[in-house]
Amino acid sequence: MIRKYLGLFCTAAFVSFFCTASPPATPKLVITLVVDQMRPDLLTRFDNLYTGGFRWLMDHGIWFTNTHHEHSYTATGPGHTAIGFGQYPGKIGMLGNSWYDRNLKKNVNCVEDPNAKVVGSTEGKARSFARYNTFGLGDWLKTEYPSSKVISIGGKDRAACLLGGKQPNLPLYYNRAGKFISSDHYVDELPDWATLFNQNLKAGSYKDSVWVKSLSDNLYLEYAREDHYLGEVDGYLMDEYSPVFPIGIDASVDPTAAFMGFPWFEREVLNLAKEAINGEALGKGDHPDLLFIGFSAMDWMIHDYGPHSQEVMDACIKLDRYMGNFMEFVDKTLGLENVMFVLTADHGGLPLPEYLVEKGGSGGRINQKHLAEAIEWIDEECEERFGKKLYHREGANYFLDHERLKKANLRPDHIYEIVKKYLTNVVGVERVVIKDDILKSKDKDKITLRLKNMIHIEKTPEIFPIVTPGFLYRDPYGTSHGSPYDYDTHVPLIFARSHFKSQEDTSPRATVDIAPTIAKYLDVNVPEYCDGSPIDL
Repeated sequence: MIRKYLGLFCTAAFVSFFCTASPPATPKLVITLVVDQMRPDLLTRFDNLYTGGFRWLMDHGIWFTNTHHEHSYTATGPGHTAIGFGQYPGKIGMLGNSWYDRNLKKNVNCVEDPNAKVVGSTEGKARSFARYNTFGLGDWLKTEYPSSKVISIGGKDRAACLLGGKQPNLPLYYNRAGKFISSDHYVDELPDWATLFNQNLKAGSYKDSVWVKSLSDNLYLEYAREDHYLGEVDGYLMDEYSPVFPIGIDASVDPTAAFMGFPWFEREVLNLAKEAINGEALGKGDHPDLLFIGFSAMDWMIHDYGPHSQEVMDACIKLDRYMGNFMEFVDKTLGLENVMFVLTADHGGLPLPEYLVEKGGSGGRINQKHLAEAIEWIDEECEERFGKKLYHREGANYFLDHERLKKANLRPDHIYEIVKKYLTNVVGVERVVIKDDILKSKDKDKITLRLKNMIHIEKTPEIFPIVTPGFLYRDPYGTSHGSPYDYDTHVPLIFARSHFKSQEDTSPRATVDIAPTIAKYLDVNVPEYCDGSPIDL
């Protein structure tokens, strides 16, 4: 009898172990959430206050706390490229949000497509990935599973067009005129669900809305700084400088454009994502699908108020709640057990320089008058010593005309020495870099490697400056990003599923690891040209 019960116990234990130890099913839908300019401390500082989507991600996620963008120009275009393509932006020619194209002899937007037409509205600009010749996670997935769908939604055109790969089924981005649009590079017309969403959006109705805090005033004083803070942008009722709550849309501004700079915009992006899930039946086939969601409004708000402001704290609280509502929808529609969430950011950002100085650090704003004078002196001395038209200058970036230099028997370092002499006298310019020196360098320090990962051998300017840590070009108010320093490169990275336990991993990771990690998790081949490495989850 004892042996019989022992046998039953062992059988039950084996069944229990087998059931719990068996690997969960491959997710039917991977939802990648990219919060524009989200520093990791926007999660950790408000940890105790989150009750919605951020809470769920942290409670059910593996958080790689030492994740960085390993390229030097930390802007939206390069950041979303690293995430969606698993490749360093420099090598594919993604130089920034816009740059000077020396072949076309003009500035171009990173997702500019002169051959495409807008789909979904008569307003806005047609965008695509047509300028580049490579493939990303969405393309790898569709090669393996041709029936898989890849939908990419963002406020910014570059967010939507870069996250989904070279040829997603549909990227949607806001035209700043009341509609989410696409281009005929991807589709001939918007699906009915997107058209209906646009008809019901009524972005202009937000003109009378006022942004008020979600929590009590004392919590904002505990978790953020005082509300009235010199350095914040005042874009509402500007007769007298008063950057404080409540905040509305100024009567002189087009509300359909300004709408993108408020927390409510992110709620509408998530509402559009719900329609995409239903309209495209995402996660309901026998193949995995991808949904990318770019929260672009957060970038506008952090630029204006800084990451330690009460405004950004409240924007994070609201986004947490909006995402919580979205996850409830996903659970009811698909079951959270069938979904993987990935959370990251396209770059970090610098606190307001005034705040850095108050806290005992160093920082400041580059004096634009001094910078303009330095550039003028460079142009004058180069012309006086060597002649005209030896370079094209965009800002403080110098694109050399190698044929003219050769005819004049000049080397690039002749120009470099003059640029260096004047630019490094501008407070906030740390040093001036020669592209070829970086490419040839054997140094392995992180700044050199990040610079190297941002350089395209032909398209990158031959000479360009690097700011001093803590300094930025933006003046007189707000903050920015774009440097190779950790405060701009450090971003959150969380992979979350309903059965995952909260875990932190401090090993160094790069954002180019995200695409191959998702691919490996979905049993999709990772191509050799991918710069990232899959992470074992």
